[in-house]
Amino acid sequence: MSSAYPIAQSRPYIPHLRSQCGSCDIPLEFPVPSPIPSQGTLIRIRCCRCQTVYQHAFYPIQLPAGLSVTSSPTAGSSNGPSGQSSATNKKGRKIGTQEKPLETGYYDLLGVPVDASTEDIKKSYRRLAIKHHPDKNPDDPNAEERFKEIAIAYQTLSDPILRKKYNEFGPKESQPEGGFVDPEEVFSAIFGGERFVPIIGHISLARDMKTALQEAEEAEEAEGKEVKRDAKGKEIISDEEKARREEKERKADAEKAAARAERVGKLVENLERKLAIFTESATGPDDNNVVNSWRQLCQMEADELKKESYGVELLHAVGFVYLSKAKYYLASNQTLFGMGGWLHNVQGKYHVFSETVSTLRSAIELKSVFDQIQAAEKAGNMSPEEKKRLEEQAAEKGLQALFKGTKLEIESVLRETCDRVLGDPSVPRTKAHSRAVALQIYGEVFVSVKKDSDDHPNENEYVRVETKASRERGRHRAH
Repeated sequence: MSSAYPIAQSRPYIPHLRSQCGSCDIPLEFPVPSPIPSQGTLIRIRCCRCQTVYQHAFYPIQLPAGLSVTSSPTAGSSNGPSGQSSATNKKGRKIGTQEKPLETGYYDLLGVPVDASTEDIKKSYRRLAIKHHPDKNPDDPNAEERFKEIAIAYQTLSDPILRKKYNEFGPKESQPEGGFVDPEEVFSAIFGGERFVPIIGHISLARDMKTALQEAEEAEEAEGKEVKRDAKGKEIISDEEKARREEKERKADAEKAAARAERVGKLVENLERKLAIFTESATGPDDNNVVNSWRQLCQMEADELKKESYGVELLHAVGFVYLSKAKYYLASNQTLFGMGGWLHNVQGKYHVFSETVSTLRSAIELKSVFDQIQAAEKAGNMSPEEKKRLEEQAAEKGLQALFKGTKLEIESVLRETCDRVLGDPSVPRTKAHSRAVALQIYGEVFVSVKKDSDDHPNENEYVRVETKASRERGRHRAH
């Protein structure tokens, strides 16, 4: 489909750092210095609005994705900020929370509580920056070092994204070699990356894994405390503690529900915007010119998305839901008493059941491999080669189990998304019908995508469904 937009001019990509003017408080950005400075370096920035020159303390976590500091950190890298808690030096998989940060060194340095507002952090920084500025303390040899530490703490806690990472993982220099592994970032990288987010949203299973890790840490800490138990070994807790735990669960459930509602709402907007390309152009479901152009547009998108990690598998999962929901809507409105829609609904429920069973089976197989490793290690008769083989097998099955769980979640969210797009009572029936036709084509294209090395596309379950759907849609048009 030709575009009415003029040819856009481009320029080489230049990574930038975010900052905020200390005088007029506007957010701004500036190019990453080359070579990349070491941690604690004060960079002089001229504000684009008020032209004031202020100092920005560089911190490695501010770097855009794909960039890293190759030089050794200097200021603050050995001892870190004063007041830093002992948790900073702990290595491992510990993950703090926003209410209970992994360490509080930066908060202690600025003299603010962990729940301080951005405004309180800013006020404290300005007061301390004036007090500890090297120019005002010429006889203090540690003034410059202390001033840099205060600046780093402020730059981190005044940025919501950096503050969240600091609360969970602590300062960058205290991390284990290679850095901490954030489950949410791992999921985003493994399953589709950012390019799939407008279609499937952010995977909540990753957030649940992070929460589980945090709760596991709390449980480990509680093991050292004396716990009262009854005759059956059940933990005895007070009414206050029981109420606290119940309130925590209610809060967690409410946050999950709100996050899902926000996710679905955004996906509905994205899908409606995408389908409007077809519905606003086609004169009807048999407008072949628009149908062909729409199919080509969908194919171009699929060809790009399949290059992502698990791209083909995700396209098949997304396409299956789009296709099944479109078929259900069209059959419900085109067959006697909606019987066709009822049959498609039954097929959809069977698919969910079979996928759930498959996911459970993958989890059981993974547990079996872990049990083998544990038993062999306990017996002390496992060779290094055998251990490596089992660990590789566990990693493979673990990834399979994670993807199956991820796919179940994605399909559930997309079913709700499609129901809202096709069932919007404010949309005229003719437009809803056009949406269903466009969604069916969208799904057909996605499920027909194959890997470049795959010469037998019809061996895939989703492709078999698509082939049958194409024949059915052809029959509907013939009638």
